Order: sequence, then C-alpha cells, then structure tokens
Amino acid sequence: MMPPECAVCGRDLRSDPDLKFGQVSFANFVPLDGPGHPKGLVWFCVDHLDAAKELSHLASPEAIRELRANL
Repeated sequence: MMPPECAVCGRDLRSDPDLKFGQVSFANFVPLDGPGHPKGLVWFCVDHLDAAKELSHLASPEAIRELRANL
C-alpha cells in the first residue's frame, strides 16, 4: 500500500503531518490478492477528497487530470 500523498496537490504526511487523507476507488479499481497498491485506488488530502469522490465514476487518470485542471 502506498503511503498517503494527495494525487492532486502532492502534499503528504512528511510535509503536513496533521493533514487528513482518504482514498477513493475509481472505475478502474482492481483489487490485489497480495502486497502492493491496487490500480484505481488513490489517496487525496481532505481539501480534494470530496471533489475526487464526485468523479469516482471515471478512471483514476481521467479524474486526476480533471481535478488538477480545476485548481
């Protein structure tokens, strides 16, 4: 599993130790049977989490592009 780092702004626990994060499963989510990080499961900071959830019907690369374009 990847550590939390926002796919939109790049903030993580090293740069912002008190920042809250959440994950969103997108349309291209593929669960894993072993160690690693599943495709389509992406971390977002609290500032971008709600907007990411609204785009969960898209594949993760498309959703991230749209979120970054709307900064």
